[in-house]
Amino acid sequence: MEEHPFIELIERHEAAIGRICRSFCSVAEDREDLRQEILLNLWRGWKGYRPDHKAITWVYRVALNTAITWRRHRRKQIETLSLDGYDLPEDSALREQSALLKALIAQLPVSDQRLINLYLDGFETEEIGRLMGISQTNVTTRIRRIKEKLRKIKDI
Repeated sequence: MEEHPFIELIERHEAAIGRICRSFCSVAEDREDLRQEILLNLWRGWKGYRPDHKAITWVYRVALNTAITWRRHRRKQIETLSLDGYDLPEDSALREQSALLKALIAQLPVSDQRLINLYLDGFETEEIGRLMGISQTNVTTRIRRIKEKLRKIKDI
């Protein structure tokens, strides 16, 4: 028996959904609640999904919008990013650098965290712009400014 295309889509993009949940929630129970909310919204939007577009872009858009709405309803203040559950590199020097970067990103405003995480996940600036509803030029400018902020935070 063949799996439903929706199940295949979710399985293929489970890691991306998990990254979004981890970036918005430091508590495991909250991450699972958010994950369930994301899956529910993906299912609700399944009828409107267009297979001629990139699936990951649709999944990210739904997941990010769900996470933002979820946070607004659940949290009044920005929570810090937990490194629990992240797959950090084996090499101890790379682990330290990765952990430092994640900690620095956690100090940024939520919209900057979203943008830089998409960038670090390998999305092109054009795709990031579509996901966030901003121009490609704005994405490029914001990435440059975020990098500058991260350098300044690191040097403090």
